[in-house]
Amino acid sequence: MEGRSQALRERQPMANPLTYAKLNQAESMIVLTTGHLPQEEVETVETLLARREINGANAHREWFVISAGYTYDGAEYDPLAKVSNDVPVLNSLASEARKTGVRWLMFDADVTPTDGLTVYGR
Repeated sequence: MEGRSQALRERQPMANPLTYAKLNQAESMIVLTTGHLPQEEVETVETLLARREINGANAHREWFVISAGYTYDGAEYDPLAKVSNDVPVLNSLASEARKTGVRWLMFDADVTPTDGLTVYGR
């Protein structure tokens, strides 16, 4: 009987462990095409990420994620403030994201452009 119970357990698919992970709605992210940034800013972001001057991650020209910051108790945390002159379009998008409660911006070249946002030539 023991062997049969073990065989049944082995045939049942395992639940994905991520289904048990806590979902944190406060860490929201939107995904935009990299075409919503001028090419110069995309290159600047890559440099800033490599130097760890801004919070985020990238996959070597495939995509990157940037912290948009957040507002808490009326105070605004803007992680791009010190580099805002170097990435004005990104800074503007991050500012608008913070106003809606979005904390992360992901840029991916394979994503369809978002209506209402400027698309820059590549």
